[in-house]
Amino acid sequence: MGVALEGVIPPLVTPFRDDGRLDLAAFEQNLEAYAEHDLAGYLVLGSNGEAASLEEEEKLALLGVARAQAGSRLLLAGTGLESTRATIALTRKAADRGADAALVLTPHYYKARMTPEALERHFEAVAEASPVPVLIYSVPAFTGISWPVGLTSTLAAHPRIVGLKESSGDLGLMGRILAAAPPSFRVMCGSGPVFYPALCLGASGGVLAVACCAPAAVAALFRAFRAGDHARARKLQQALLPLAAAVTATHGVAGLKRAMGLAGLTGGSVRAPLLPLPRTLDDELRDVLLQAEAAVAV
Repeated sequence: MGVALEGVIPPLVTPFRDDGRLDLAAFEQNLEAYAEHDLAGYLVLGSNGEAASLEEEEKLALLGVARAQAGSRLLLAGTGLESTRATIALTRKAADRGADAALVLTPHYYKARMTPEALERHFEAVAEASPVPVLIYSVPAFTGISWPVGLTSTLAAHPRIVGLKESSGDLGLMGRILAAAPPSFRVMCGSGPVFYPALCLGASGGVLAVACCAPAAVAALFRAFRAGDHARARKLQQALLPLAAAVTATHGVAGLKRAMGLAGLTGGSVRAPLLPLPRTLDDELRDVLLQAEAAVAV
């Protein structure tokens, strides 16, 4: 059940109209624009896609559009829900809609009870029932659960669990996970500000919010790293740092969507209860976006 988990994968945003309805036409147009860039694939229904605010029929509609536009590129689907049963059901439906692999978030509502044993049973049950390979999704900023490193080698032994997206930005944790994982188990970086150092540690690629608004710059960084041009990779990382921070930790999904609009794509509105970004911040975002874009040409 092999999938090519390497390179740059944007976690696609979900454009909404001002009245809160899904804007599938804008979603399709964004995918058409991304097709011009050196991207390994797409993630639908991730944190930046506001998956937690989507109804199931909306999730499946987005997957259908993404599959039609992705061509031969890898299509990941975020299918993690709070119960093992619901996660299995959504994973199967995502596979039916053409997802190549499922990205499964750590359950977290009962975080005090999400012991390594509970997580092991959850991910193994999902993997056993999944028609497609499974990636584990660790994002402590949202879940409050830091990935238990000791569980890595145990789950990596399962033939359907093929990798992990680590989004904490903690390079120490990234290094410990990579040290515990066999070579066949791919670890993807989920934090734009540490993409280059994560690659140096052994990450196979990145699923990065900043790639949604600056795909050329992020792809150029990955190409430079693979070519052994570390000086260029470092310069691109430095140029991307302010933008990567702005569209994640600083301003969140609303900032990412606004940056996409400034880059000529369609971010659309956020879905309540998220609040839109004040227009007074447009100049700040435009400046860091231009900085990232300019670095590609140097």
